[in-house]
Amino acid sequence: MLYELLLRIPNGKVVSYKELGRVLNVHPRYVAKLLSLNKEFDKYPCYKVVCSDGSVGGYVLGVAEKVKRLRNDGVEFVDDRVKGKMFKF
Repeated sequence: MLYELLLRIPNGKVVSYKELGRVLNVHPRYVAKLLSLNKEFDKYPCYKVVCSDGSVGGYVLGVAEKVKRLRNDGVEFVDDRVKGKMFKF
């Protein structure tokens, strides 16, 4: 179900590990662990998941690649944090 939720995040938007944890009734760190196991990077956009404070967090392909993908998706940054409201389910 987690990966299907990723497909519902609109372009230019991000969601927090905390929000996904709330929806799935699991700890946000468990969400991060599950996302680290994603081997289909282009099919399931786990790069759209960030920390609740707007910081980028980790990414299997590296933080620089995560930021690049987010920028290509239309996400804006201010002082290395995602600008704007996060997507809610």
